[in-house]
Amino acid sequence: MIKLRKLLMISSVLFLSCSLASCGKTPEEQGDTGDGPESDATIQAQLPNIPDTPKDQDSWLYNDEEFDINWFVDYSWFSYPNSGSDEISKEIKRLTGVSVRFTSPLEDDGQMLASMIGAGSLPDVISVKAYTPTPTQLANQRYVWPIDTLAKKWAPTLLDRIEPDINNYFKLSNGHIYGLPSCAYSSKYVSDDDKWAPNGSMLVRKDWYDWYEAQPDKKDITTKEGLIDAMQKVKANFTGSGSGKVKNFVPMLLDQFNSEGNNSVTWLSQFFASPFEDENGNYVDQRTTPQYKETLEYLNKLFREGLIKESNLSATADSIGGNIARGEAFVTLVTPQNYTGSFINAYNNKIEYIPLIVRNNAGDDPILQDLTGTGFTFAMITKNARHIDKIIKVFDFLYSEEGQRLCSFGIEGQTWNWNADHSRVKWTSKYLNMKQSGTLDSWGFGRFNVLYNHAYIDPISPLEGKTKAEAYFDNLKRPLSCYSYRYGASWPKLDVSRPDYNDHVRKQQKVLSVWSEKLVDILKAKGEGDWENIYNSAMSSMKQRGFQDVVSYIARDYTSNKELLGITWGWPLNDPSYTSPKTKDTNQPIGNNGDPSYYLDYVTITTN
Repeated sequence: MIKLRKLLMISSVLFLSCSLASCGKTPEEQGDTGDGPESDATIQAQLPNIPDTPKDQDSWLYNDEEFDINWFVDYSWFSYPNSGSDEISKEIKRLTGVSVRFTSPLEDDGQMLASMIGAGSLPDVISVKAYTPTPTQLANQRYVWPIDTLAKKWAPTLLDRIEPDINNYFKLSNGHIYGLPSCAYSSKYVSDDDKWAPNGSMLVRKDWYDWYEAQPDKKDITTKEGLIDAMQKVKANFTGSGSGKVKNFVPMLLDQFNSEGNNSVTWLSQFFASPFEDENGNYVDQRTTPQYKETLEYLNKLFREGLIKESNLSATADSIGGNIARGEAFVTLVTPQNYTGSFINAYNNKIEYIPLIVRNNAGDDPILQDLTGTGFTFAMITKNARHIDKIIKVFDFLYSEEGQRLCSFGIEGQTWNWNADHSRVKWTSKYLNMKQSGTLDSWGFGRFNVLYNHAYIDPISPLEGKTKAEAYFDNLKRPLSCYSYRYGASWPKLDVSRPDYNDHVRKQQKVLSVWSEKLVDILKAKGEGDWENIYNSAMSSMKQRGFQDVVSYIARDYTSNKELLGITWGWPLNDPSYTSPKTKDTNQPIGNNGDPSYYLDYVTITTN
């Protein structure tokens, strides 16, 4: 499954920015001068002389010959080696004529993309990280075509499919949009009242949690001290050999540290209600708030008391996944969807994890970042592309609801049908038989997800046909939905037309490099209070590298973004109308493990 985003930078942004600015075709070679998006006259002068496509039917129906394209996806984990051999990609070819050869980098450092730019060898289509400056940089340096311009000529039906809010978010100063996002949650499909599961979570091993809750001297596990007490008692009783015990007991398991910092710190800071807005509605960097500092202090205390292992601070994703799969961790503070197989393996070995709520000293409600956002990857058609009139029709198909259903569910009438009121998809007996016999690979379900729309697909997905383990994992975080909120206001689209934008990017990267370097030192500080000295030193170094300028730059666009969204308060607890959530079904206070009303009632199957 797609690894979800919400980071602000990629680690190689400076290297990539230099490559974009100095390599490949120059603006002068492309018929214009200066940086920034091209004028309409310049764009029109570069377009090939190919007749326009009528709007009387879906544009892809006018693709009357087969063709090949190369598509680069800038994530090392993306792999589609058999595109063209499975039934879904065959059907895409039948409908649109396209055969796609996908490639991806070996490392997530941006260097492969930068090298292709430097060599002038960009492929036909690229999918880059939507939440970084890269899409805008590629457009400003004239490496990619404006999608709406191509659509107006050769895929007019696509223009009606690009949601206004998505278009407004991604369009540049010349009014054009240069790509299409995956995993963008448009208001067309998501209402303000919808609740989605959080991105990260705190999960505990259920049998050990139940054991602790049965102890006569237990404490309130949703408090910081109560959770420590639980970890200490569970560690004492379940470390070793024998039934239910493990030799490599891990009291608290953190996610992998990387060049951006650590997701676990972010998730815990959200449980501790670290705001991104002050009481006046102005943007603040969460790292400067008392709640975030409380997060760091608590994690350091866990480390000093041996409840976070030093080896965890340098652990790889594979070793973290192994801890989960073997049931060695009591509390996990990871991004569960990044370890799907590990949680499912644990479940298949009769080890279940369940959500747990923990609060800050003030007892504030957690404010958790939900899964919605404006995009994960961003697909762009490059100036090197052949068949741009045909590729834009492929984009039209993949972005359409018909294309979304094909990529997710297969062919209607063969692997799925609508239910009676067309509100959900139901698997056919053919699909269920293939699922039970383990022969689904020949179809390629969920593989062609380069323009995947969760907001449309998730609500119509079948409630039958999952194994018990898959249904368990899908429900894993849902009880925490009661405390999850959209964080979209906190990631404003930055105004790249400002003359100080490039300076902002450089300063932001410098600040981030200091933070990522010092974060581990803060967590592993040896003496009580030493963490704060390291934190203060890190903040001082960040300020010397332009931290205040970075915050001020984001703050301006944060205010503009709230106006665009039509909201006064971005931070839920600032809203005067905020009330603590109650359970959906019974209107009772939320318990230790969230609201079970959010569980989906799957009809599961047994596989061989």
